[in-house]
Amino acid sequence: MKYLRVRAEPGKRIAITGINPVLLDCLQNVPGIVEQRDAPNVRKRLFPPPTSSDNAANRDWENLVVPDLRHLFDSAVEIMARDLESLTADPQHQHHFRIVFAEDHLAAWMSALNQARLVLGELFAVTEDDMRQTDLDMKQPKDLALFRIHVLGYLLQLLVEYATGLS
Repeated sequence: MKYLRVRAEPGKRIAITGINPVLLDCLQNVPGIVEQRDAPNVRKRLFPPPTSSDNAANRDWENLVVPDLRHLFDSAVEIMARDLESLTADPQHQHHFRIVFAEDHLAAWMSALNQARLVLGELFAVTEDDMRQTDLDMKQPKDLALFRIHVLGYLLQLLVEYATGLS
């Protein structure tokens, strides 16, 4: 991903350029990955109860807070998916793509990418040792999930660096 860049564009917009086909595939799979967030172990990870001992507080959390969080998570993925519809060829790099979206969508992108990574991590019971693996077999579902976690994590890192002024 040597061409991948995140930068400001005129009109309070952000451009992600140098998106190679591998990253493009990962990005296009984010909505489908996140749809799996209702699996019990994933749901527990995304919406953990606030206490281990107060059942009333946990019920209130589930009834009052989780629906709003779910709505925010859904909105983030929807924003990212809509933005991806404006993907175009990157004139600077053959076989690469670029996307430009409103600066105020940045938090949604970061949320959607993080959700996808968490969902994959829980669905495939990814451990810290797994994350250190370097010899991945893309025919193995867990290895493919690990690869996607890393690729989406790299883009998330670039977006965070952009948001914090490090890039």
